Amino acid sequence: MPDGDLFAGVRAGMADVVTGTIARFTPNGVEMQDGTHVPADMIVLATGFNLCVFGDIAFSIDGKPLDMGDTVTWRGMMFTGVPNLVWVFGYFRASWTLRSDMISEFTCRLLQHMDEKGVDRVEVVLPPDLVDSPRGLWVDPEDFNPGYLARGQHLLPKTAPGPEWRHTQDYWREKDEIPRVDLDGPAFRYARCRLPMTT
Repeated sequence: MPDGDLFAGVRAGMADVVTGTIARFTPNGVEMQDGTHVPADMIVLATGFNLCVFGDIAFSIDGKPLDMGDTVTWRGMMFTGVPNLVWVFGYFRASWTLRSDMISEFTCRLLQHMDEKGVDRVEVVLPPDLVDSPRGLWVDPEDFNPGYLARGQHLLPKTAPGPEWRHTQDYWREKDEIPRVDLDGPAFRYARCRLPMTT
């Protein structure tokens, strides 16, 4: 907001926020579905938007379509059953790039680890005790709940119990945890799948 005009008006008690469904426009404002009349000098219409998850890419594995909504996230960057994919997704409540940098560094470390092991495939797997556990939403509505995200939750990976099986908004925790992730821990499954060279 230029010069913070809107915020100054709110602080001065000159503006109100009304949430609800508009029933009709009136000569002096809008009438809400509950019958409340909201006077307005100006009305701005906004339709919102729908999430374009993963760029609307039609992922498939071995020819079978992949629904990301059926996967479980590992720390908001890798997904069960999806090999060789790391998704860069930042923070809603802190700088997006703080997390982007951490994920980039993690990815470089993972690729180097794969080279050292002589493998070219990695995916994350749920431990046996979580395979049948309840699934949660990508982002807890108590933490972040704009309409566009609420409408698109079914398209996003799910969560499972435990901090490593969810996407957190806690930079102060992740800045210590992500650099120390054990790349040979039980969450990771590696394989070699290169075809032999032929002439």
